[in-house]
Amino acid sequence: MIEQLRESTAELHQDLERTLIPVIKQANSPEAYIRLLQLFYGYYYPLEQYIAAHIDTSFPGGFEGRRKATQLLQDINVINGSPLDPPVTCTNIPEINDNAQALGAMYVLEGSTLGGQVICQIIQRNLPVPEISQALSFFNGYGEETRAKWDSFVHYLEGFHGTEEQKKRLVEAAADTFRQFKVWAQANA
Repeated sequence: MIEQLRESTAELHQDLERTLIPVIKQANSPEAYIRLLQLFYGYYYPLEQYIAAHIDTSFPGGFEGRRKATQLLQDINVINGSPLDPPVTCTNIPEINDNAQALGAMYVLEGSTLGGQVICQIIQRNLPVPEISQALSFFNGYGEETRAKWDSFVHYLEGFHGTEEQKKRLVEAAADTFRQFKVWAQANA
C-alpha cells in the first residue's frame, strides 16, 4: 500500500513542495513566520476534524496524539507573545467519509513530519530570534520519535486489508489532500 501511495502521489507531492518551499524560505520575520503557521493551520485544522471523525478506532495509539493544529496555535502564540484569534480555515478539503479516505489524508500529514527537521533548520537560519526554538513544535513533528511514529503509521497502512475500492479511495484521498493543500497555499501564501 505504501509503495502504491508513493508512486501515485509523487508528482503531486513535488508540486506541493515547489509551492511551499519558497514560502517557508521567506519566513524571515516574526510576522512572516506567523503567516506561514497560519497557512498550515488553515488547512490542517479542518482536515484533522474530518480525519478524527472517520478514522478507525483500532488505529494504534488513536488519532488524538497525532493532531498538529494545536501545535501551530502554540507556535503562533510564542512568536506573537500572546494568543491571536484562530486563523481562517480552508473550506475546500478532500472528501473524507470513511476510514480509507482518512488514512489517505493522514498519509500526507504524517509524511510531512519527516521533512519538518529540514524546515526547522531553514526557519532557524532565516529567523534568528531568541524565541524561535520554542516556536518550532509543529515543524519538529514528534521530535526524536518522528521516524518511529512514521514507521508505525506505515506498518498500519501495510496491514490495511480493505477492498480494492477502499484502497482506491485511500489513494485518491491522499492525492486530493496534496492537490487541495497546494490550492490553499497558492491562494493564502
